[in-house]
Amino acid sequence: MFSIYGIINLAFEIINLLIMIRIVLSWLAPNSRNEFVSIVYSITEPILRPFRVLIPIGYSRIDLSPILAYFALKLLRNLVFYLL
Repeated sequence: MFSIYGIINLAFEIINLLIMIRIVLSWLAPNSRNEFVSIVYSITEPILRPFRVLIPIGYSRIDLSPILAYFALKLLRNLVFYLL
């Protein structure tokens, strides 16, 4: 039987893994019609969108939102575990 701690940890790890997959996919420029790619993008886009507002891509063409989201989720995970 999973504990609440284990379930929350698993959820955070899955989201972080999907963000890492999205980073790799952005380097590969995948086919957007691929079902796996669209699932990864549809799950991670709502998480990454607020970070894009904080740091717009602009002329640099480097999207730092996945990196910021990754570390923010790690901090949020630690905060949740501290409160539990």
